[in-house]
Order: sequence, then structure tokens, then C-alpha cells
Amino acid sequence: MFHQPRPNTQPKGPAVPSPRQSSPASKFNTTALLIAALIILPAIYFMNGMMDFDLSERSVTEIGFDHGPDHLSGSLILPNQHHDGPIALIIHGDGPQDRFSGDGYLPLFNALLDQNIGIYSWDKAGIGYSSGNWLDQSMKDRATEAVAALDMIASKRPQSAGKIGFLGFSQAGWVIPKAANLTPDNAFGVVIGGAVNWQDQGAFYTRMRLLAEGKTEPEISDEIARKQTRDAVIFAPDATYSTYLETVGQDAPAPMTEDRFNFVKRNITADAKNDLARVTSPILALFGADDLNVDAKTDFATYQSILTGRNAYNEIVLFADATHGLLRSGLFNYQLAADMPATTQLLFTVMGRDAYAPGVINKLSAWIGNVTGKAN
Repeated sequence: MFHQPRPNTQPKGPAVPSPRQSSPASKFNTTALLIAALIILPAIYFMNGMMDFDLSERSVTEIGFDHGPDHLSGSLILPNQHHDGPIALIIHGDGPQDRFSGDGYLPLFNALLDQNIGIYSWDKAGIGYSSGNWLDQSMKDRATEAVAALDMIASKRPQSAGKIGFLGFSQAGWVIPKAANLTPDNAFGVVIGGAVNWQDQGAFYTRMRLLAEGKTEPEISDEIARKQTRDAVIFAPDATYSTYLETVGQDAPAPMTEDRFNFVKRNITADAKNDLARVTSPILALFGADDLNVDAKTDFATYQSILTGRNAYNEIVLFADATHGLLRSGLFNYQLAADMPATTQLLFTVMGRDAYAPGVINKLSAWIGNVTGKAN
């Protein structure tokens, strides 16, 4: 925390030491204290950040469940073994994510655990210890998988009955509304940086990437129009992976794998509006105003127009100076985690939960506690 310098209100007289009155010993002591503070305080801050990546003091149980032919492996993490408060089921964003998202989730998990909110998170299909292939899934498949996880946790933790819900990121914006409609008695759904329309999100992502590359507005508009025309061909109902390769060229930079192509084709028409309009359980939607991946201001307005008044607990919040994942945008605003320099990744490790934008963790934990009547 930064403090404003004090105004010059020091009283006159010997009550205030002056340099001329200080002995060499007092000067040495003051210097030693300053040096110690410069060494010790950063060390304490570093250790506090590192503790946010440690689950050794938590109750962690390995629990899996089946969904179709796949067996999903996950971890149930509770504040203590006698926990009877809420449990949040983690719904990943895009990509090959394990249960801890390469440990990136841990500061948030620990912050929620400190507020008596349990966590269940699992490796995506084909990742970590889970079987299957997450790229074979539609958004509906992901939703039924989430419901299977909820049913399993509800059977394992009856003391948390009525307090189990979903908490997800980005692509979870298409998953959680579907899951909420499949299990209307779920306790809550939290969507962080959720996109509404797949193709609109893709256009926004492309725009922000091209802006970062220094492209002009006409160049950006032309590129987006060209991409949309191309996508209409390569993702047409009768299109195949061969169609894609013939259109973009096999030597194109980083062409999609066939699995990835089929995943995009399967989900490219995803739009959350109809599912959101049917949700009756409580929803908290959190957006970062500086999001580089999702058009946060537009999607914030869409969530407001659909969800306001549908449930007394519904809240839609746009955080200033926050990223797609609600981190402090002045420090961590990148489209992909892989884009972060090593120094920025180290800073995230040092800061731990403090890397989140001000107010994010308090809003999230207080809302879940309020909705579930959190037991301690």
C-alpha cells in the first residue's frame, strides 16, 4: 500500500530529533533498521505469496467420476475435514487444462478456502489422470460432465447439500448456463470473463491481437472480414479437415490439428443467450474492463439485459483495471498465459492472491457465502 507523504506539521523544539542532535550510534541503528526493513519486508511478502500456492494445510481428497466412456480424475479441497459450507466446482476455460491449471488457480483456491468455500476441480478429459479427449466435446458435453461432477460431490458431501455450485472461466460462459438448466437446484453459478457468442468473441480476440501488432483500423476490418468469409467455408456443415487445409494451406503458420478443427466446427455456433434466459438459479457474472480476449463491456451489457430481475441474487459486475481472468491489468494483461514474460510469471508467484484486481476476491467469496447461507 502506498501512503501520501505527511504534511510538514512537525512541532518545533527538542521533542523532534534533528540530525545535529543524533549520535553516530543512533545513525547506525537507524541505517541498520532501514536495511533490515528493505530485506525483511520483501521476504515476508514473497513468503505470503508463495503460501498461496501451498495446499499442504488443506484437506485434499482425490475423487474421480465417470462421464460417458471417460473417467475424470479430480481433487476435492476443503478448509477442513468437517466442512459443511459451500463447494465450488471449477469449470475450465479453453485449452488442455489440468485441475490446478498449472498451479495458476491456487492463489484463488486458497483465498476461497480461507472464506470457508470448498473446491472441486478435475483434469480435463485426456489431461493429467483423466481419460478421453476434451477436444471431442461439445459445450453440451461439457455441461453434462459438470452435472455428473455435481451429482458425485453431492453424494460424497451430503453435509454441503444445497450449497454446491459452479465457478468457471471464459469458455465456461457457454457451459455453466447449460449445466444450470440441466440441474436447476444447483446452488450458484459464477462466470468469470464469459463470452456470449463464439464468433463475436473470435472477432474481438482477433481485433485486439491486430491492434497490439500495430495494425490500422482499415487493416483490422479487412482482416476480420476475410477471416469471417474463410470461416464460413471451412466450418460449413459439410466441410472436412481437408477443406480446411486446402483453404488455409498446409504450410500456414501453426495450422490447427484435426482434433482442434473438429472441436471448433462442433462449437462455432455457440451462443449463451438462450441458455442464460432460462436459468433460474443464482448467477454472478464478473468481467474485467481491460479484457483482451472477450468484449467485456458488450457481454456485461448482455448479461445485465438477460439476468437482471430473474433471480434476486443475480449480479453482473465489471471491474475496472482487470484482465480476462480478473488480474490487475497494469501488471498481467496478456491474451495468453504463454505470452507472459518470465519476470511477469515470477511476479504472479510473489503476489499470489494480491495479483487479483482490488475487490474481486471479496465480491466472489461474499456473494457465494450470501447465496448459500455459508455455514462455518
